[in-house]
Amino acid sequence: MIRHLLAILLLWNVGLYADDYSFDMESIETKSFEYSGYLRSEYKYQNLNLDSPLYTLLNRDDSSQNTFLNEALFRFTHYKDDFKLIGAFSARYNNIDGVDEDIYTIYQLYTHNTLSVNHSIGVGKQTLKWGTGYFFNPAAFLDRPKDPTQPENAYEGYVMANYTYNKSFDGELKNLKLDLLYMPTTSQVNDDFYDASSSNLAMKLYLLYLDTDISFIYLYSDEQKDKIGFTFSRNLATYFEVHGEYAKEIDGYYAYLLGLKYVTQSDITITSEYYYDSDGLTKEEIRSSIKLLPFPAKSYFVNKFSKKEPLGIVYSSVYFKDILNTEDSSHLDTLGFIYTFKNNLEIDFSYNLNTGNKESEFGKKMVSDFAWLKATWYF
Repeated sequence: MIRHLLAILLLWNVGLYADDYSFDMESIETKSFEYSGYLRSEYKYQNLNLDSPLYTLLNRDDSSQNTFLNEALFRFTHYKDDFKLIGAFSARYNNIDGVDEDIYTIYQLYTHNTLSVNHSIGVGKQTLKWGTGYFFNPAAFLDRPKDPTQPENAYEGYVMANYTYNKSFDGELKNLKLDLLYMPTTSQVNDDFYDASSSNLAMKLYLLYLDTDISFIYLYSDEQKDKIGFTFSRNLATYFEVHGEYAKEIDGYYAYLLGLKYVTQSDITITSEYYYDSDGLTKEEIRSSIKLLPFPAKSYFVNKFSKKEPLGIVYSSVYFKDILNTEDSSHLDTLGFIYTFKNNLEIDFSYNLNTGNKESEFGKKMVSDFAWLKATWYF
């Protein structure tokens, strides 16, 4: 535990002196290289749910556990005329209840070449970030699923090749963008998308029409069922945005999301989303399961409330988030406080509580509640 506390203190001191060595990047006329990233240390103190079936299955005899995480994330972009090389790399050290694990991940590494004003191509491992949802993205067929508890986290991409046509207009249609993608899979490449040989072709047509962002998506696979998707987002006012997604597997499941983001006169930001997946588990199926995948139910309703500078404390914010499983009425509640120092060091402390009867999704989790401390230095 001492070395983890030292890591947090080191992270603090690195941030304190970061400004002493800063310089004005804008004074450089031509940028050929840009970078960003963060160093992060996390600690969780978790109380265990002694009534959880997983607690009994694992023959646990303790009442709490500790989790540590240290992570370094580095992003870069190299420019050369109309060519760009873009990368993102992560190194993580996890210690969960005394079990160590080192994880090294290439999130992105791809080339982007602008052929002309309207045409470009890209090849390599990249994250697309399709969809308009904050917590869920059912129409993001070629992206990894978000974690609704940390939707802002970086996510690993897939290896693919893509062509983009982009054109702007005057009139009701402001912009048109067409993406065509090819993504292969083998037992070694993109194997967590499909663990055998397959060819996948995707198309996304984006329109900025009548001040509304609209996307139509189609995914063809020679080994899996085809999928179609639709997304939209519109600002009804400067303080009010609505968005949604729809996804359908041909002769299979369907899923949709409806959401909004609203800023009140007292500067409270409200983000709400309802998500439904016809292939998800019902209340009865959740009751009969011992170990569940993350967020397996048919439907969820997520609400987050955040307030900047509460009680006049500058550089701070407070937030409350509720993730409700509408199938069994269990939920995860999070109450947190964030303070950002002038040297780009951010401290995020939260208390998280799983609530529900012992047969529900959140009520049967092995962790009943936990305190979570995150220290992140951005560069």
